[in-house]
Amino acid sequence: MEIIEPKYRFGGNWEELATLFNYTIDSLSQDWTYEIAEPERIDDYIQAYNKEIKNEDTKFSLMEMIIQALEDQGSIELIKLKWALVKPLLLKDFDLHQFTIFYWSCWDNENIEDSWVVTPLFRELWLNK
Repeated sequence: MEIIEPKYRFGGNWEELATLFNYTIDSLSQDWTYEIAEPERIDDYIQAYNKEIKNEDTKFSLMEMIIQALEDQGSIELIKLKWALVKPLLLKDFDLHQFTIFYWSCWDNENIEDSWVVTPLFRELWLNK
């Protein structure tokens, strides 16, 4: 099966997220959403995604935070527990997050052991979408 990279997509509206979660924005950072994500706040991020965020750019950026917080959960058990909450969001908004799902799937790396902890989950999601 040929895996085709989707069109690059980026988010925005970091200001909305900074206000919502009481963060400051480092103007020099291009990876702000990954750098500030706190694994212990993943439930707050998921709740905001479900209830408070309507703008697509903000949703895209918030999902980056959610995924980084998922990656940093500290145990595969916690990752799987939180994945049960994150996966439906990704499926519901697949078109919005297609590039992010592809990115975290690490298709350019044949050795999955040399990828992120969550990569197998993202590959499975991609292949079974």
